[in-house]
This record gives sequence, C-alpha cells and structure tokens, in this order.
Amino acid sequence: MIMSPVRPKSAPPDDGPPAHDDGTPADLRGLIDFLNSRASAKRPERFDTPDHAARFLSLCDLHYDNRPLSTADTRRLQRLRDALMNALNHQPDDGPWAAVNAITATVPVHLHTAAGPTVGLRAARDNPADVIIVGVLDQVLRATATGRWDRLGACARCQRVFYDNTRSHTRRWCSYATCGNRANVSNYRNRIRST
Repeated sequence: MIMSPVRPKSAPPDDGPPAHDDGTPADLRGLIDFLNSRASAKRPERFDTPDHAARFLSLCDLHYDNRPLSTADTRRLQRLRDALMNALNHQPDDGPWAAVNAITATVPVHLHTAAGPTVGLRAARDNPADVIIVGVLDQVLRATATGRWDRLGACARCQRVFYDNTRSHTRRWCSYATCGNRANVSNYRNRIRST
C-alpha cells in the first residue's frame, strides 16, 4: 500500500480582526474590530491601503458592502480609529473626544427608527467610508448609553482592544494565556536578574 504524504492545511490569511471572547456583546463587536485595525507586534496596519482596509472591513461586524474605498476614505477611517483609541486610553479627558467630534462632523447622519421601537444612526450619503463611520458611531453611542464604553480596554502588553466582562472590571490582558503569561514571565525574569 502506497501512502501519500500528508500535507498540512495552510492557515487562512490573517486579514480579519482577532477573535472575540465569549462575553463580548454582539452589538459592540464591530466597534472592537474597528479599533483592532491598528498595527501591533502581532498584526500589521489594516488601513495602510484602500485594498487592505476593504479586505479587513469585509471581515468585521460593520455591515461593509465591499464598495471600493479611496485613499482619502482610508485616511478618514484611520483618523477616527486613532481618535477613538486615544479617547479609550484617556477616558476622563475631553481632548480626545474633540478629535472624534471633528471627524464625525464631516459625516451627515440621520436618525433611523423602526418598530420595536428601535433607533439607530444611518449615513445620509452613500459614501462607503461614511457608512462605516456611522456604523462605528452607532456602536459608540450604544456603548456609552448603556455604560459599556468603560468596559472596553486595551491589553497592557499588545494593545488589542477587548471587552472586560470581569466582575471587578480590572482585566489587563487580551488573553491571560498569551499576553498575561508573557508579562508575568518577563516580570519574574526581571526580578531574578535584579537580585
């Protein structure tokens, strides 16, 4: 009997956002995906080109319809993401929110209501970047209105954004198994070296 060699399955390209924890609310996943588009030691910048941004956004929970983005659109998305990250990292400060307001002032929005009643924000223009920005803003609105914005955190090691569903609201790492463990090992080694 001739056995053919076993070929390992190739891993899918890592174009999308990191996986969410089980406790991450579904209505905030798009916002968290959007914030996790930044470059880190583990991930490349997702908004460096319009094609990379479109590929990333198509895998996010933001209802992106795969229309082409321009370079200007990609820069607007990057500025909004960076302003929101600054606001997340400096929550009591008004300065970062002024930057968010400056970016969002360029996007015409209307309030959409439906039976239920449900209320949400919709882009008034058909520009794909406007649609994404309004989708992110709708999730920011929901997060702040329900007191869940304070539950968003950035990993102390890799800066990945996560939803802190711990009772004490003191989660520091995106994953204790990776970043938390590495930080603890590094701290232990530093303590051993200094003694």
